[in-house]
Amino acid sequence: MERLKNLFLLMIIIFMAFSIFSSCSGSQIRNEQTTGVYHRVKEGETAYSISRAYNIKLQDLADINNISDPAVIKEGTVLFIPGAKNVIENVMAHVKEIDKNTTSEQEPIKKPGETPPQEDKPIIEAQKPRIDELPAAKEKIVTADVRKMFIWPVQGSVETRFGRQPNKTYYNWIKIAVAAGTEVKAAANGTVIFSSHLRDYGQTVIIKHQNDFTTVYTHLASRYVKADQRVKQGETIALVGEKDELGKAYINFEIRVKGKADNPLLFLP
Repeated sequence: MERLKNLFLLMIIIFMAFSIFSSCSGSQIRNEQTTGVYHRVKEGETAYSISRAYNIKLQDLADINNISDPAVIKEGTVLFIPGAKNVIENVMAHVKEIDKNTTSEQEPIKKPGETPPQEDKPIIEAQKPRIDELPAAKEKIVTADVRKMFIWPVQGSVETRFGRQPNKTYYNWIKIAVAAGTEVKAAANGTVIFSSHLRDYGQTVIIKHQNDFTTVYTHLASRYVKADQRVKQGETIALVGEKDELGKAYINFEIRVKGKADNPLLFLP
């Protein structure tokens, strides 16, 4: 009888431990942020056409970018597209291609004695290698030309690195812990293309640089720059202030090449 009682208690302890572990790991994954790209609205584009091109619901696009009226969207506005891997440079052409493919996929009406046309086999294009997937020798050649271009936005400790994390999530940024109130510097000369609050990312500044580079600064406390403003390398653009779950002040920093996130540590001195 005593043995059965001990076995029952052991089963209860194991069940409770498993429940606690599951709830902790689940909450950790739910708190991770979404990956995606930043799209700058061009002439003739609408929120609807952008949502179609990126295959995202219009309401979701409006919600994450704090758009109160999706029917009114200005040229030059920078939108965050969650889940997207590449920036679509020509949205309208992409939407037309979608419409064309949708029409062609509809089954044609067969006439008596008519032979159905043969389908063309799709051509698989070779993907261009990412900078951080190139061999080490080429990696040094790529980064040698741009390391002089960037400086660290703040001097702190890198708490989280770019890429896949132990919990299987993927980060487009590095997390830099630094004292609250520290000035955030522009990593290179450029033009501010976004300066506002972004849902899940807090106060955000995005700067466009030469050679199709873009730097992204998120979870800021205060912003000192506005859209279309020219900034110089080392100029103060914001302050650090937002804190993580451990109470550490930090910012997230991204470097993007043609809209695609790459490892900032490859480009920083």
